[in-house]
Amino acid sequence: MNPLYLDDAAISQLLDFAGVAAILDAAFADLAAEQAEIHPRQRSGSGNIRLSSMGALWSARQVGGIKVYPTVQGQFAFLVTLFDLEKNVPIAVLDGAELTRFRTAALTALIASKTANPAPKKLALFGAGLQGRAQAQALCGVFSFEEIAVVDPLGDDSWCSRLALQTGSRVQLCSAEAAVRGADLVVTATRSQVPVFDGRWLEPGAFVCAIGTSAPKGRELDDATLSRASRIIVEWKPQSLAEAGELVLWRPQNDFERAKVVDLPELYRHGQPWRGSSGDIIVAKSVGVGLADVACAYLAYTRHAAAQRVL
Repeated sequence: MNPLYLDDAAISQLLDFAGVAAILDAAFADLAAEQAEIHPRQRSGSGNIRLSSMGALWSARQVGGIKVYPTVQGQFAFLVTLFDLEKNVPIAVLDGAELTRFRTAALTALIASKTANPAPKKLALFGAGLQGRAQAQALCGVFSFEEIAVVDPLGDDSWCSRLALQTGSRVQLCSAEAAVRGADLVVTATRSQVPVFDGRWLEPGAFVCAIGTSAPKGRELDDATLSRASRIIVEWKPQSLAEAGELVLWRPQNDFERAKVVDLPELYRHGQPWRGSSGDIIVAKSVGVGLADVACAYLAYTRHAAAQRVL
């Protein structure tokens, strides 16, 4: 049997942010229960070209996979291979760009749904490129914002107008400080290697999610943001603590500050509320892990198979 091939166009029709968030919820719960295992990212380089791979075994669903992608002149080309672990055969090869777009934004929405204060009114969005727009779309599927403040030097007024029509929110381009002041949720989806806002501007109770970089030498959040946070959530410490520039470059004042960093397996395992008081600032830092790619690919594959059975 030849593996199925799903391209980005097909995947974009098969997936939705709510469905991906639900499958990620299940996958990380199984990781906490030792029914999944992450294969950490591996990187190799030759000149100005890099090759990276990452993956996971999801034994609860008897599926595993690996994502491979070269980086050439700052551009990525993703491919995911999915395996049936019960039969030990490859079952699908999937383009990875749409999978990455969906799983990154859906994970933000999932964590925000468990962590943000109820009924947030203002979203501050840094970066309105492909991923930034996906972040806004995923979050607007969970929350009804009165205002979305967009910070992007190449910001597109027409996209802001379309988003306003789609969501009923007031959407406008503005400065970093104007965006963060009064924001309930702050999302950074840029390629900046330096902090994009001053953490002193954050309101008590804000939820902040940084997803723009997985490089240990770059960061979107400053020390003030991390120091003010009551909790810092990462996907999986063995990878996040090595790759997240925010944490690699952060110089916490004491062991208490360092103990604020928790990962998703800990949160799922303990079953306690992810937020303490309503005034706590919560930070989430995502670098992308292979389990999210495998879960997302598995969802696309099973939905395609179900549709074929119906036909």
